Amino acid sequence: MELFSEIYNCYYQIVGRIIREAQDLPVTRKEMERICTDMGFYESGLYILPRLMNGEWKLLAPDSRGYRSLTGNTAAMPFTLLQRSWIRTLLEDRRFRLFFTEEQLCALKCYTEGTAPLWNPEDFHNYDRYSDGDDFASPAYRQHFQTLVEAISRRQYVHISYQSMKGNRITHHYLPLKLEYSAKNDRFRLLAIPESERHSIHIRIINLCGITETCLLPRYDVEDLDFEGIIRKSYYHEPVRLLIKNRRNALERAMLHFSNYEKQTKKTDEDTWECLIYYNSSMETELLIEVLSFGPALKVAGPEKFLAQLKERLKRQAALLTREKASLP
Repeated sequence: MELFSEIYNCYYQIVGRIIREAQDLPVTRKEMERICTDMGFYESGLYILPRLMNGEWKLLAPDSRGYRSLTGNTAAMPFTLLQRSWIRTLLEDRRFRLFFTEEQLCALKCYTEGTAPLWNPEDFHNYDRYSDGDDFASPAYRQHFQTLVEAISRRQYVHISYQSMKGNRITHHYLPLKLEYSAKNDRFRLLAIPESERHSIHIRIINLCGITETCLLPRYDVEDLDFEGIIRKSYYHEPVRLLIKNRRNALERAMLHFSNYEKQTKKTDEDTWECLIYYNSSMETELLIEVLSFGPALKVAGPEKFLAQLKERLKRQAALLTREKASLP
């Protein structure tokens, strides 16, 4: 049985899929060939199928309509030590807890007990991140987060009260659409549509740290809502055009840094890439700050409106630096 010496190898996965398919209904040779081709290589079936069909592995038995599985329920795949270490590592991430209940977290901790994490959070220093990020450990924050995740999955309306950036308390009924995470700010924000403006499709952006109350409402959105299409319609006509020189790993850093934006990237010469970033008014300020953080590693080629704001910010920063130098003894 040298074929299964590696528990996660390609052939093992193919055979497992065929057995699962054959538990409810017989599978034909043609169906098994399709599985072999989709999950393996063109020649995979030449080795696997004869041994399955002639009973050598005692996993399938011929049927009038094909082949049936001789096994009962498919055995659960055990986790490797590396996978357990990976789960243990994720448990150390403050954001990971947001997606799970205390019972689920307790079960994961018990399962990975005695397993060393691959790394610890203190092994990393985020030099370009704000220090006043969200309090992910707050019980109220976790409760609001999980309520919104449930509402998004069910397309359910939610009663939300929150403190706006201007300090005003706002209470409304919303249809939550999406949760976004900003690595720069270390914060989550909600994209939602007020129930009263459902047909005008005006998206609100709410910082989760400002939410004080959430409550699921007994109402659901049954219309086919093209959320991604709505977002695209809100973009400015002209995207930000960045020219990235692949020096000091700038390309990889840019792709990671701008991963939350819709973008197109193509190579223009030996060491230059053009990246088009699509954005709207709600994203503009944060995008400006993120572009400035790269310094000379990238060049902004347009649009003019974005360039003008960029130059204005640089002038203000230069003026502040001049005043600070002048005040030194």
